[in-house]
Amino acid sequence: DLLVIGSGPAGLMAALTAARGGAEVILAEEDARMGGRLLAESHEVAGQTGADWVAAALAELSAMPNVRLMTRTTVTGAYDGGTFGALERVGLHLARPPMDLPRECFWRIVARRAILAAGAHERPIAFANTDRPGVMMAGAVRAYVNRWGVAPGQTVAVFGNNDDAHRTVRDLQAAGIGVSALIDVREDAVAPAGVTLHAGAR
Repeated sequence: DLLVIGSGPAGLMAALTAARGGAEVILAEEDARMGGRLLAESHEVAGQTGADWVAAALAELSAMPNVRLMTRTTVTGAYDGGTFGALERVGLHLARPPMDLPRECFWRIVARRAILAAGAHERPIAFANTDRPGVMMAGAVRAYVNRWGVAPGQTVAVFGNNDDAHRTVRDLQAAGIGVSALIDVREDAVAPAGVTLHAGAR
């Protein structure tokens, strides 16, 4: 009945809502884990950490006979008649896959309805030398810290033009990573506690 592409908060809620209503649902996610940005952020959802909310949603979906969860599955195209192509990595990610396991499986999915919940792309601010090692997007920094428990550096300078930069500073501080400065292009930016702020700066 329904193909949901992407398992972030929107995709999980779409799958839960449809499945609770009795629809046959496929939830496809290209990552090895479902949850999207909730795995990389420090947000709370319904009084739980994002990761705990994801775990509860997946536990409910996994217990439903009308739901199929497909991780490591990239939906590659949408075609006439509600037909979709999806490439699943079955053994490709394993160092020593069993001999009888295929590397990949290409699925042809026909669905009455589809919901594209692929999330949003973070847009970088253009400045010189953005391609140098150590320069990364704020969302990538938070994923290193919150999802993988990896420090993106010993001391980090954060540059932004919105509150996302401030959220990145807070997450770095919570992980014990030094923030040398927050550079915010907004003149009226307010400094987070314990951080040197350069407001109206580039």
